[in-house]
Amino acid sequence: MLDRVHLSIIREVERQGSLTAAAGELCLTQSALSHSMRKLEQQLGTDIWLREGRRLRLTPAGQYLLAVANRVLPQFELAEERLRQFARGERGTLRIGMECHPCYQWLMKIASSYLDAWPDVDMDVRQKFQFGGIGALFGHEIDMLVTPDPLFKTGLQFEP
Repeated sequence: MLDRVHLSIIREVERQGSLTAAAGELCLTQSALSHSMRKLEQQLGTDIWLREGRRLRLTPAGQYLLAVANRVLPQFELAEERLRQFARGERGTLRIGMECHPCYQWLMKIASSYLDAWPDVDMDVRQKFQFGGIGALFGHEIDMLVTPDPLFKTGLQFEP
């Protein structure tokens, strides 16, 4: 039935004013674009465009779908960008486990520069009694462990 591609086509045809220009913008052939929209009209049982020679004019159903596209597509685009930010580590939560109280003061001194560099990343700092130490690190409950004890284990990177 109706999917994101259809909404993109409706929006782009309206923006570009022609099937050919919209197809080029969407990296589709005009034939594929036309076929997709004809199939949607058949499935929905209503016309989306009135064809007046070479010109297309949206029907009331098409105008409704254009309004939906203008509301929904920016949300898809924002969601995709946010997910790319998560994938690049630019958004999310850095979970830090602290095994020593004096380390907390040291961490807070450098945290502000980290948060300035990565403004969309939150920092969740947990004291030892709130997590399971090295087990929490291996169990992916925390992303980083600040400890006074040197840890030399396979799969860990230790920075003194």
